[in-house]
Amino acid sequence: MGSAALEFSGVLDAQIWAVWHTVSPMLSPALGEGETPEQLLADLMARRAQLWIAASEHGIHAACVTELVRRGERFYCNVWLTGGNGVNNWVHFLDTIEEWAKEQGCDAMLIDRARPGWKRLLNGYKTQTLTLTKEL
Repeated sequence: MGSAALEFSGVLDAQIWAVWHTVSPMLSPALGEGETPEQLLADLMARRAQLWIAASEHGIHAACVTELVRRGERFYCNVWLTGGNGVNNWVHFLDTIEEWAKEQGCDAMLIDRARPGWKRLLNGYKTQTLTLTKEL
């Protein structure tokens, strides 16, 4: 990536198509079983999810998808998907999403399907549950 400074921003609805060919391959590996890039695009276009990118003059380096979800009495901003390269160069941008989530009235952040390594990267986040799966 060199010395190019990264900028982090939400992608406006009208710009999703312009970046989709770049972010789709970044996000697809993080999709869960039964989830497809087409479904993700539909969720973004219908505003059920929000797209964020970390980019420099050299292009897009990472993408993140959030969704606002209510669970019982609590309103969360779930960091649903992340993908890209150089995580240490952009993980601090989660602060931007946290501020946006506060503005949306969220009570807390949620990373519903975090990989174990995320815990050491994120200050203030704690493990509440662990999901285990076994293929049969």
